[in-house]
Amino acid sequence: MCQTSQRVSFGFTEQTFPVGMHICYLYNNENERRHIIGRFIQSGLRAGEKVGYLANVSCTDEIDRQLSQLGIAPPRDIKPEQLLLKPAEATYCPDGTFRPERMIDYWRSLYVQAQHESFSGIRLTGVTNWINKGLPGIERWIEYEAMLNNLLEELPIHGIICQYDVNKIDGATLFDVLNVHPMMIVAGQIVHNPYFQQPQNHHELTPALQA
Repeated sequence: MCQTSQRVSFGFTEQTFPVGMHICYLYNNENERRHIIGRFIQSGLRAGEKVGYLANVSCTDEIDRQLSQLGIAPPRDIKPEQLLLKPAEATYCPDGTFRPERMIDYWRSLYVQAQHESFSGIRLTGVTNWINKGLPGIERWIEYEAMLNNLLEELPIHGIICQYDVNKIDGATLFDVLNVHPMMIVAGQIVHNPYFQQPQNHHELTPALQA
């Protein structure tokens, strides 16, 4: 991760963490997910960070409903540009095709934007329910997840939480996902992921996501 002495809070645990956390969140309880992600977003807003959330929304009109479900009450002094909540699938695949390099550039530009807007930092999270639709390029998803580790070596992004519904991915895909995340959430705590493998080429994704 990017070298800095700064430590940040993610809201759902009393722990503080060094900047640059790439976290896998495997969940099977929607209420628990809403609590954890809601706290993660809320704490970022309160800390004056820019927060990016790619969510299960089809349009920006659903933003208020999504925030209400997460139990988020934005601070009164929040700037309109502080919380970026966008439809996940349309953001990852704006032309119907997934390209990892384009998505990495998107996050990089969002980080630069946060700096220009004078926010204290940036944290990101996104849902992955859409990846089983078999969109062109999705076979490179694990490669993209591995590329996020490189991005965090380059930029002091405070943290990235990748959300995976375990009821919607198979065992082989789950194993691949675990291989590329240094950290994971277990029982509401962030812990080192024992299944993480040091950087290597991840050009192949499990057949389940190629269907």
